[in-house]
Amino acid sequence: MREEKTLLEFETYLFGLKGNKEGFLKIPTERYELTNERLKIAKQGLMTATKNDIELYRIKDITVMQKLKDKIIDVGDIEIISTDASSPKLVLKRIKNPNDVREKIRSAARDAREAAGVSYRVDL
Repeated sequence: MREEKTLLEFETYLFGLKGNKEGFLKIPTERYELTNERLKIAKQGLMTATKNDIELYRIKDITVMQKLKDKIIDVGDIEIISTDASSPKLVLKRIKNPNDVREKIRSAARDAREAAGVSYRVDL
């Protein structure tokens, strides 16, 4: 059994505003933690909070989407396609340095698939 280790922590980029954990007014945020086994997602809204995760070995494809204005400040959306039943398509919105984050997720997913002995067959 492998020990789960944190590889990367990041969050939604809201023009430099950080979500506060204390006080009455909370800025809606999405925080992500990439471990060697899964991607953990914590969403904090004004009235609600949700936590979800996706096993890395289930990830099939990762795409970065950036508009021109997003390229200027190096922010983008990362779309993850997986075999996860609850969320087969997941979009991480407004991520700073999206191409670097994508590469880290891709690499961790590849390592997790190898560790679990999972492979995907592509029909040509």
